[in-house]
Amino acid sequence: MNPRSLRWLILAVILAFGSRQVKAQTGSSSATSPPAQASGQSSMAQPSSTESNQPAAGTNVDFRSRNAFPNPFAPYSEPVVPATSLSNSSLLQSLTQNGKVELSLTDALDLAIQNNLDIAVARYNLPLAQADYLRTRGGGAARGVSGEQLSSAIFAGAIGGGTGAGSSGSTGGAGGFSGGGGATNTGSNGCCDPFFGVNFGWDHRYTPLGNLIVSGVPEVITQNTSYTAFFGQGFFTGTSYTIAGSGFRQSTTAQNSLFNPEVPLGVTIGVNQHLLQGFGYRANAANLREAKNGLRIADSTFRLQVMTTAAQVLNLYYTLLSDKEQVRVQQEAVNYSAKLLSDNKKQVEIGTLAPIEVVRAESEQATDQQNLVVAETTYREDQEKLKTAISKHVEPALAEAEIDVTDKLPEPQPGDVPPLEEALKLAGENRPEIVQADLNLRNFEIAVQSVRNRLLPTLDAFATYAPTGLSGNQVLCNGPIDPTTGRPTTIPCLIPGGVSQSFTQVLHSKFPDYSFGLNLTIPIRNRTAQADAATALLQQRQQQAAVQRQINQVQQDVRNAEIAVTQAKAQIDAAAKATELARQTLDAEQKKFKLGESTTLNVILTERDLNTAEGNEVKARSAYAQALVQYETATGTLLDRNNIQFANAKSGQVHRVPNIPGTPVNSSQP
Repeated sequence: MNPRSLRWLILAVILAFGSRQVKAQTGSSSATSPPAQASGQSSMAQPSSTESNQPAAGTNVDFRSRNAFPNPFAPYSEPVVPATSLSNSSLLQSLTQNGKVELSLTDALDLAIQNNLDIAVARYNLPLAQADYLRTRGGGAARGVSGEQLSSAIFAGAIGGGTGAGSSGSTGGAGGFSGGGGATNTGSNGCCDPFFGVNFGWDHRYTPLGNLIVSGVPEVITQNTSYTAFFGQGFFTGTSYTIAGSGFRQSTTAQNSLFNPEVPLGVTIGVNQHLLQGFGYRANAANLREAKNGLRIADSTFRLQVMTTAAQVLNLYYTLLSDKEQVRVQQEAVNYSAKLLSDNKKQVEIGTLAPIEVVRAESEQATDQQNLVVAETTYREDQEKLKTAISKHVEPALAEAEIDVTDKLPEPQPGDVPPLEEALKLAGENRPEIVQADLNLRNFEIAVQSVRNRLLPTLDAFATYAPTGLSGNQVLCNGPIDPTTGRPTTIPCLIPGGVSQSFTQVLHSKFPDYSFGLNLTIPIRNRTAQADAATALLQQRQQQAAVQRQINQVQQDVRNAEIAVTQAKAQIDAAAKATELARQTLDAEQKKFKLGESTTLNVILTERDLNTAEGNEVKARSAYAQALVQYETATGTLLDRNNIQFANAKSGQVHRVPNIPGTPVNSSQP
């Protein structure tokens, strides 16, 4: 093989490995796949062996690397992160009118999406996950996000150390000026961002000599100007390359130099490939694959936070509705006792009733007024809780305003809760905790694959091509043949030369240097790798049990929620009948009292029974509403059933979709 063919062959190998790496990183970016779930688990988590290389769909926070074009300084400047807005949304301001906030359930949920600080804090996990993904694309180690578990066995050093390591340039001396024959190993470069560097140096030196034989003068003055440039990159395949160019210009006062000044140039092209340990995408891209899972875990964690906050707001809203009804019930009790007191006073005045009955009626009225005050203050206290949940901060206008909840407590419907099997299926498909547990299991599986590769010996193949050139002003030329030695003599002459001649020699490979070789390192006992492999397997087995534990917990949550709904329905039926009985009993007792066949005490007691029955009915309806929230949370359907768009939660802006009767709900899944 001639030198030029070998040179082009090495360049082709570099390009081939580079294109292979690009395909490995981006080839599957157009494909999407659902989160794989733990194998060997129940029907709530169906196994999937296909791993998605696509970041989580719907992540609308853009945190990517900035290109160097057209601004070459962009990659080296601090990223722009907008400041946190602590102002309440305009929707809250528009609903606050004349010292009152007329609040529907939809408005309360929309305000929570826009203003709730728990959601605002959790929203930052999305760009944090993208920053982590960006870091691993550059070869750094995954730092993990909230809800993500990473295997400690995957880190050869400290967390954050990165993928791979190696020299940042050629170890063999660019241009081959290190002298000597044999293979030149350019080293293995870390993955994955390319690097570029330049070196420049200048030297002026006086050197005394002890003879005139070598240089022809007793002292030599040399002046050197050196320059080096190098470029390289490593890939997830275990491949790396380095291209380095160097040269210098040296002038001297020595009389026996062939070139003065002399201008050597050299180029070194080196390729290194791991063949055993460190070979392949699975061995090197573990952090990148985990960071991709981290994007989906961040989505799932954020979805869980939105569900938790929405459930909190729903319960607070239903509690306010219950408080409002309790105020109404207590107000009716006060009205009953006031009317009773008025009637008793009239009867005392005409002499048909003992004065003690007036005192008894006054005592009952005072008790009812006290209960009314307790109900009103409870109503105001729960309003403050809801104000905090739907605002970033309680402004003075909001603090002074009264919340008027305009919806009603839900009535039991036959289709509120599906059969248990269907509910369990819904929970398996929608609960974020199952998605997180399964993605964490996949992280441990990735760690097992990566650490398994570390058990192998290290075998690296490398190849270099290093042409050189040497030129300058030639001050000595070949003269006549010396008959005694048979070699040409040197005579003074001046043939000009310089960088262009030296560069031409490099391009034409006049003085080439080809090398290739293998590096083999065999750890004798390999205890560190054995311990890491055992750790990764143990953590994987532990996470498998944790996934099943999470599935069991979800199933238990669904069963408990269905029981709570059933009990709440029965409570409503019993409370409604008790209220009707108490109302009819009071009506009959009042009629008997007017006819003189009953006493004030009996009327007061029946009024208390009605008040208690109405209060119990309100509590039962509130318990039913909260049981529905518990069921929706247990099955993971709370966002869909309350028309909460997940995309709106991510952006913090609410874009309402017209509610056209008969159209299906457009749910937003992460």
